[in-house]
Amino acid sequence: MNTTDSSYVLDLSPEDYQKATVEVAFLLDAFASTIDNIMGGNTAPVGRIAGRDTASKLPISLTDPALQDVIAELSKQMHAGFDFTLDGDGLQFKSCIIREMCALRKIKTGGALCRLFHSYFDGIVNGLLFRPVKSTIISVGDECQLQTAVQ
Repeated sequence: MNTTDSSYVLDLSPEDYQKATVEVAFLLDAFASTIDNIMGGNTAPVGRIAGRDTASKLPISLTDPALQDVIAELSKQMHAGFDFTLDGDGLQFKSCIIREMCALRKIKTGGALCRLFHSYFDGIVNGLLFRPVKSTIISVGDECQLQTAVQ
């Protein structure tokens, strides 16, 4: 089969998806742990830089957006793995693929992987809002709460 053919379709079984999920969880855990060890726990700059780079590549164009506008657009873009909303300055993650990856790897929610992801997310918001953004994890669990400040 020609892999450049536009009709190319992968036929993956549920078992294939499960194996891929396990592999991705392993790689994310290894990546976040390595960055955390190298940076001595201060991974926020790494995440924010990567997030700002990602923001420049997203198919989102907002004119003079407010934080609520950016979060609403990102919620649409990221709906396959995340369900999050903004209420005032509180960002609530109802469902989160990162939390699922933590559970799969039996690692603490709110740890290195979560911190790196939320710094990355802040960087994306910063890149779309054109203002510095900093989130602080308030609580973790079945739903996670963050306080988000625009500077």
